[in-house]
Amino acid sequence: VQLIRDLKPDIIMVTPSYLLVIAEEFQRQGLDGRATSLTIGILGAEPWSEALRLQIESALGIDALDIYGLSEVMGPGVGSECIESKDGPVIWEDHFFPEIIDPQSAAVLPDGELGELVFTSLTKEAFPLIRYRTGDLTRLLAPTARSMRRMQKLVGRSDDMLIIRGVNVFPSQFEDLILQVELFAPHYLLEAERTGSLDALIVHVEAAHGVDVGTTGPAAAQLARLVKSYIGISVEVKAEPCGSIARSTGKAQHVIDRRKSR
Repeated sequence: VQLIRDLKPDIIMVTPSYLLVIAEEFQRQGLDGRATSLTIGILGAEPWSEALRLQIESALGIDALDIYGLSEVMGPGVGSECIESKDGPVIWEDHFFPEIIDPQSAAVLPDGELGELVFTSLTKEAFPLIRYRTGDLTRLLAPTARSMRRMQKLVGRSDDMLIIRGVNVFPSQFEDLILQVELFAPHYLLEAERTGSLDALIVHVEAAHGVDVGTTGPAAAQLARLVKSYIGISVEVKAEPCGSIARSTGKAQHVIDRRKSR
């Protein structure tokens, strides 16, 4: 916050979860996050939802754009959203050839199908990659603001997926639902456990700034109903005071799977 106020940058590049931490710090200091010099946030390195985009844009008065990259290929900049459309990162197809495959069979899927993103580098000389499996789950989409294909905002990673009582679950699905409940902040932790032979999922959420956690009982019940309706599983929602869930300066950890230790 101090650097933003002193140096007055136009653009910030950061993980979306850490930009939320910055927005919270503006609020904690009694400052208006919308009154800064920032106009654009270029956010990546972790999946984030459209609902979170709206939350960030509202809190800081900026345009929030998604960027995609991975260090094995080149780092950030393999694809980036256009401010005109905000409809998924444009992949620089003159440098990288993308494919979508079935994560299980490795069969190539047509554009528009959800699967694992695979890259082949076309111009890289020192460390070229051929059909590198990223582990990221997305779709290839037709061009809009630019002439190259887009990728959908990441659904998640194939290794982040939880299977709860036979249902495939991704953390980003919960983010959208939590942001539909007004009394909760966009910070959460999913805790998977096994009771006997049954899987259980606990959703830890935080009360929004200035909200007494003791008043969030109906909101917790509302969130549990939303999860049941949209994802199809029953969960326990535990509401905690604002600031209870650990913040990260890098990629946020949203999942603890305690079944793996048993």
